[in-house]
Amino acid sequence: MADKEKAPKPKSGCVGKLAVLFLLFIVGGLAAALYQMSQPQDLSDIDGCGPGSVGKSSRNLKRVLANSIKGGYELTLSEEDLNLYLRDVLKVKQGGLLAEQVKFDDVAVRLNDDHAEIIMVRMIAGYPMTLSMFLRVEQSELPNGTIMKEIVRNRGPYHESIQRPGVGGRFGRLPIPEGFLLLVMPAFQNLAAVFRDVDSKDPVKELDFVEEMARFSIENGKLVLDPQANTRNMPMPGGF
Repeated sequence: MADKEKAPKPKSGCVGKLAVLFLLFIVGGLAAALYQMSQPQDLSDIDGCGPGSVGKSSRNLKRVLANSIKGGYELTLSEEDLNLYLRDVLKVKQGGLLAEQVKFDDVAVRLNDDHAEIIMVRMIAGYPMTLSMFLRVEQSELPNGTIMKEIVRNRGPYHESIQRPGVGGRFGRLPIPEGFLLLVMPAFQNLAAVFRDVDSKDPVKELDFVEEMARFSIENGKLVLDPQANTRNMPMPGGF
């Protein structure tokens, strides 16, 4: 034969194209997630933070909490109360004995209708990075009047049709499943340790007093605490 017919080039099948599209989708998703993680949260909507808090003094929350338990009356703490107190107390703590253990530049609390968000700000190469944990309260009252309460480390499910996992917090602006909190739990435990005394049977620090409260609810912009009830407390998960 004078001329040989050239064999046709094999055409890429649909499976190959789908695989390429799938890989591009994964790479694009990872890039978008990394970008969201690198973007710090906007804290300007939080009362008691930023330039608006300059010159404002904080309430002595330890004394206020102790008086509420002693007097048996309901106590309401605003978002501003909490953040001004955090600013003043942590400013002192970081310069003292806890300087090596407490590794953060700022802490803020955002109070929403049914959950709180604890936000840490760290500086990395001069750039702010944020990470946060969501906390909410689950309470139920037994027929005998005993109130069972538990602190849960999430703000609820991503969608009502997908109950697990819950949204545990945010790395930057990216919402993360609650299981990812294990990566940053030591930082939050160090923060909690500043406001808790694990060696004392009686409440002596801020979180000790909060945990003595019979009822507490998180509302938009405020934390409501009530010491009056016959209660049996459930332990906080992970000792937080």
